[in-house]
Amino acid sequence: MRRTPLLLATAAASAVLLLAGCGSSADSAAAPVSVAPAAATEDAAALADGLLPADEFAPGAEVTPVTADQLSAALAGATGHDLSAVTVTPESCVAALDAARAALGDPAAVQDAAGQVARAGFAGSAELLTLGGPTDVLVGTLTDAVAACPTATISTPMGDAVVTFGTVTSPDLGDAAAVVPVTATVTQPGGAQLGGSALLGVVQDGDRLLTLVSGAVATAPDAAAFDELLAAAAQHASDTLD
Repeated sequence: MRRTPLLLATAAASAVLLLAGCGSSADSAAAPVSVAPAAATEDAAALADGLLPADEFAPGAEVTPVTADQLSAALAGATGHDLSAVTVTPESCVAALDAARAALGDPAAVQDAAGQVARAGFAGSAELLTLGGPTDVLVGTLTDAVAACPTATISTPMGDAVVTFGTVTSPDLGDAAAVVPVTATVTQPGGAQLGGSALLGVVQDGDRLLTLVSGAVATAPDAAAFDELLAAAAQHASDTLD
Protein backbone atom coordinates (compact mmCIF):
# COMPACT_ATOMS: atom_id res chain seq x y z
CA MET A 1 0.00 0.00 0.00
CA ARG A 2 1.43 3.40 -0.94
CA ARG A 3 0.28 6.99 -1.22
CA THR A 4 0.98 8.97 -4.37
CA PRO A 5 -0.20 12.34 -5.78
CA LEU A 6 -1.66 10.55 -8.79
CA LEU A 7 -4.23 8.69 -6.72
CA LEU A 8 -6.65 11.56 -6.25
CA ALA A 9 -6.84 12.04 -10.00
CA THR A 10 -7.56 8.31 -10.32
CA ALA A 11 -10.31 8.47 -7.73
CA ALA A 12 -11.83 11.54 -9.38
CA ALA A 13 -11.76 9.91 -12.79
CA SER A 14 -13.40 6.75 -11.48
CA ALA A 15 -16.21 8.73 -9.88
CA VAL A 16 -16.74 10.74 -13.05
CA LEU A 17 -16.94 7.62 -15.18
CA LEU A 18 -19.87 6.47 -13.08
CA LEU A 19 -21.66 9.66 -12.23
CA ALA A 20 -21.00 12.16 -15.05
CA GLY A 21 -24.22 13.91 -15.83
CA CYS A 22 -26.29 11.84 -13.38
CA GLY A 23 -26.70 14.55 -10.78
CA SER A 24 -29.06 17.48 -10.84
CA SER A 25 -26.70 20.23 -9.70
CA ALA A 26 -24.90 22.61 -12.03
CA ASP A 27 -21.57 21.63 -10.45
CA SER A 28 -21.76 18.15 -12.00
CA ALA A 29 -21.37 19.68 -15.44
CA ALA A 30 -17.78 20.66 -14.76
CA ALA A 31 -16.62 17.39 -13.22
CA PRO A 32 -16.33 15.13 -16.31
CA VAL A 33 -13.28 16.95 -17.61
CA SER A 34 -11.21 15.11 -14.99
CA VAL A 35 -11.33 11.94 -17.14
CA ALA A 36 -8.53 13.58 -19.15
CA PRO A 37 -7.00 16.53 -17.32
CA ALA A 38 -5.85 19.23 -19.68
CA ALA A 39 -4.77 22.83 -19.65
CA ALA A 40 -7.36 25.05 -21.30
CA THR A 41 -6.55 28.17 -23.32
CA GLU A 42 -8.55 31.16 -24.47
CA ASP A 43 -8.66 29.64 -27.97
CA ALA A 44 -10.83 26.68 -26.89
CA ALA A 45 -13.88 28.01 -28.77
CA ALA A 46 -12.45 26.94 -32.14
CA LEU A 47 -11.78 23.44 -30.85
CA ALA A 48 -15.30 23.38 -29.42
CA ASP A 49 -16.66 23.44 -32.96
CA GLY A 50 -15.49 19.83 -33.21
CA LEU A 51 -17.74 18.67 -30.38
CA LEU A 52 -20.85 16.66 -31.29
CA PRO A 53 -24.08 18.58 -31.94
CA ALA A 54 -26.53 18.27 -29.04
CA ASP A 55 -29.02 16.20 -31.03
CA GLU A 56 -26.49 13.36 -31.36
CA PHE A 57 -26.97 12.46 -27.70
CA ALA A 58 -29.92 10.63 -26.09
CA PRO A 59 -33.35 12.13 -26.86
CA GLY A 60 -34.21 14.76 -24.29
CA ALA A 61 -30.68 14.98 -22.94
CA GLU A 62 -29.62 18.30 -21.41
CA VAL A 63 -26.34 19.26 -23.09
CA THR A 64 -24.11 21.75 -21.27
CA PRO A 65 -20.86 23.18 -22.68
CA VAL A 66 -17.82 23.10 -20.41
CA THR A 67 -16.04 26.43 -20.54
CA ALA A 68 -12.29 27.06 -20.52
CA ASP A 69 -12.61 28.41 -16.98
CA GLN A 70 -14.38 25.25 -15.82
CA LEU A 71 -11.72 23.08 -17.46
CA SER A 72 -8.98 25.00 -15.66
CA ALA A 73 -10.86 24.89 -12.34
CA ALA A 74 -11.46 21.14 -12.64
CA LEU A 75 -7.77 20.50 -13.27
CA ALA A 76 -6.83 22.66 -10.30
CA GLY A 77 -9.33 20.82 -8.13
CA ALA A 78 -7.98 17.42 -9.13
CA THR A 79 -4.44 18.36 -8.14
CA GLY A 80 -4.95 20.79 -5.28
CA HIS A 81 -6.37 18.56 -2.53
CA ASP A 82 -4.62 17.00 0.45
CA LEU A 83 -3.61 13.52 -0.74
CA SER A 84 -2.06 12.25 2.49
CA ALA A 85 -5.11 10.14 3.41
CA VAL A 86 -5.71 8.61 -0.04
CA THR A 87 -4.42 5.10 -0.70
CA VAL A 88 -4.76 2.53 -3.45
CA THR A 89 -4.23 -1.23 -3.52
CA PRO A 90 -2.83 -3.52 -4.82
CA GLU A 91 0.72 -2.33 -5.32
CA SER A 92 0.59 -3.32 -9.01
CA CYS A 93 -1.97 -0.57 -9.54
CA VAL A 94 0.33 2.02 -7.98
CA ALA A 95 3.13 0.90 -10.27
CA ALA A 96 0.82 1.05 -13.30
CA LEU A 97 -0.28 4.58 -12.41
CA ASP A 98 3.30 5.72 -11.88
CA ALA A 99 4.25 4.29 -15.29
CA ALA A 100 1.28 6.04 -16.90
CA ARG A 101 2.22 9.35 -15.29
CA ALA A 102 5.77 9.05 -16.60
CA ALA A 103 4.56 8.20 -20.12
CA LEU A 104 2.00 11.00 -20.29
CA GLY A 105 4.27 13.71 -18.95
CA ASP A 106 3.00 17.17 -17.97
CA PRO A 107 -0.73 17.83 -18.64
CA ALA A 108 0.21 21.50 -19.11
CA ALA A 109 1.71 20.51 -22.47
CA VAL A 110 -1.83 20.31 -23.83
CA GLN A 111 -2.41 23.41 -25.93
CA ASP A 112 -6.19 23.58 -26.05
CA ALA A 113 -9.27 21.85 -24.64
CA ALA A 114 -13.06 21.94 -25.01
CA GLY A 115 -15.81 19.78 -23.57
CA GLN A 116 -19.49 19.22 -22.96
CA VAL A 117 -21.79 17.11 -20.78
CA ALA A 118 -25.10 15.50 -21.80
CA ARG A 119 -27.42 14.41 -18.98
CA ALA A 120 -30.59 12.31 -19.23
CA GLY A 121 -32.06 11.08 -15.96
CA PHE A 122 -29.57 8.92 -14.09
CA ALA A 123 -27.29 8.52 -17.11
CA GLY A 124 -24.91 10.89 -18.78
CA SER A 125 -22.12 11.36 -21.27
CA ALA A 126 -19.10 13.64 -21.26
CA GLU A 127 -17.06 14.57 -24.35
CA LEU A 128 -13.65 16.23 -24.28
CA LEU A 129 -11.36 17.32 -27.10
CA THR A 130 -7.75 18.20 -26.40
CA LEU A 131 -5.02 19.41 -28.71
CA GLY A 132 -1.31 18.80 -28.20
CA GLY A 133 0.40 16.94 -25.41
CA PRO A 134 1.22 13.20 -25.42
CA THR A 135 -1.63 12.12 -27.70
CA ASP A 136 0.50 9.59 -29.59
CA VAL A 137 1.14 7.47 -26.49
CA LEU A 138 -2.14 7.80 -24.62
CA VAL A 139 -4.04 4.86 -26.16
CA GLY A 140 -1.17 2.45 -25.56
CA THR A 141 -0.60 3.81 -22.06
CA LEU A 142 -4.28 3.34 -21.17
CA THR A 143 -4.29 -0.22 -22.51
CA ASP A 144 -1.13 -1.12 -20.58
CA ALA A 145 -2.45 0.39 -17.35
CA VAL A 146 -5.72 -1.57 -17.53
CA ALA A 147 -3.83 -4.81 -18.21
CA ALA A 148 -1.59 -4.21 -15.20
CA CYS A 149 -4.42 -3.12 -12.89
CA PRO A 150 -7.75 -4.81 -13.73
CA THR A 151 -9.16 -4.07 -10.26
CA ALA A 152 -8.22 -1.37 -7.77
CA THR A 153 -9.43 -0.34 -4.33
CA ILE A 154 -9.21 3.38 -3.60
CA SER A 155 -9.58 4.45 0.03
CA THR A 156 -10.28 8.01 1.18
CA PRO A 157 -11.79 9.58 4.33
CA MET A 158 -15.02 9.97 2.32
CA GLY A 159 -15.29 6.24 1.62
CA ASP A 160 -13.83 3.38 -0.38
CA ALA A 161 -14.26 2.58 -4.07
CA VAL A 162 -13.64 -0.74 -5.80
CA VAL A 163 -13.05 -0.07 -9.50
CA THR A 164 -12.92 -2.87 -12.08
CA PHE A 165 -11.85 -2.42 -15.69
CA GLY A 166 -13.14 -4.75 -18.40
CA THR A 167 -11.54 -5.97 -21.61
CA VAL A 168 -10.14 -3.19 -23.78
CA THR A 169 -11.34 -3.11 -27.39
CA SER A 170 -9.72 -1.24 -30.27
CA PRO A 171 -12.21 0.27 -32.74
CA ASP A 172 -10.91 1.28 -36.16
CA LEU A 173 -11.03 5.04 -35.56
CA GLY A 174 -8.44 7.75 -36.12
CA ASP A 175 -4.78 6.82 -35.76
CA ALA A 176 -5.45 4.74 -32.62
CA ALA A 177 -8.45 4.12 -30.36
CA ALA A 178 -9.51 2.17 -27.30
CA VAL A 179 -12.74 1.53 -25.38
CA VAL A 180 -12.64 0.42 -21.74
CA PRO A 181 -15.64 -0.79 -19.67
CA VAL A 182 -15.56 0.34 -16.04
CA THR A 183 -17.64 -0.71 -13.04
CA ALA A 184 -17.35 0.63 -9.51
CA THR A 185 -18.89 0.30 -6.09
CA VAL A 186 -18.45 3.15 -3.63
CA THR A 187 -18.94 2.46 0.08
CA GLN A 188 -19.48 5.54 2.22
CA PRO A 189 -18.31 5.77 5.87
CA GLY A 190 -21.82 4.96 7.11
CA GLY A 191 -21.93 1.77 5.05
CA ALA A 192 -24.22 3.02 2.27
CA GLN A 193 -23.18 1.79 -1.19
CA LEU A 194 -23.49 3.31 -4.65
CA GLY A 195 -22.69 1.36 -7.79
CA GLY A 196 -22.52 2.17 -11.46
CA SER A 197 -20.94 1.38 -14.79
CA ALA A 198 -19.37 3.38 -17.59
CA LEU A 199 -17.64 3.10 -20.92
CA LEU A 200 -14.54 5.18 -21.62
CA GLY A 201 -13.42 5.73 -25.20
CA VAL A 202 -10.34 7.56 -26.48
CA VAL A 203 -9.45 8.30 -30.10
CA GLN A 204 -6.13 9.77 -31.20
CA ASP A 205 -6.15 11.66 -34.50
CA GLY A 206 -2.83 13.36 -35.18
CA ASP A 207 -2.18 15.75 -32.29
CA ARG A 208 -5.85 15.80 -31.28
CA LEU A 209 -7.42 13.50 -28.67
CA LEU A 210 -11.11 12.73 -28.27
CA THR A 211 -12.27 11.37 -24.91
CA LEU A 212 -15.87 10.18 -24.52
CA VAL A 213 -17.43 8.73 -21.37
CA SER A 214 -20.96 7.38 -20.91
CA GLY A 215 -22.04 6.24 -17.46
CA ALA A 216 -25.09 5.40 -15.40
CA VAL A 217 -25.99 4.59 -11.81
CA ALA A 218 -27.19 1.01 -11.22
CA THR A 219 -27.38 0.14 -14.93
CA ALA A 220 -24.76 -0.49 -17.60
CA PRO A 221 -24.57 1.77 -20.68
CA ASP A 222 -25.43 0.25 -24.07
CA ALA A 223 -22.10 -0.83 -25.61
CA ALA A 224 -23.35 -0.78 -29.21
CA ALA A 225 -24.87 2.68 -28.79
CA PHE A 226 -21.65 3.91 -27.22
CA ASP A 227 -19.56 2.60 -30.11
CA GLU A 228 -21.85 4.43 -32.55
CA LEU A 229 -21.62 7.65 -30.55
CA LEU A 230 -17.82 7.41 -30.34
CA ALA A 231 -17.56 6.85 -34.10
CA ALA A 232 -19.89 9.79 -34.74
CA ALA A 233 -17.86 12.02 -32.42
CA ALA A 234 -14.58 11.06 -34.10
CA GLN A 235 -16.02 11.64 -37.56
CA HIS A 236 -17.56 14.99 -36.63
CA ALA A 237 -14.29 16.23 -35.12
CA SER A 238 -12.38 15.14 -38.21
CA ASP A 239 -14.88 16.70 -40.62
CA THR A 240 -14.96 19.97 -38.67
CA LEU A 241 -11.36 20.48 -37.59
CA ASP A 242 -9.19 18.81 -40.24
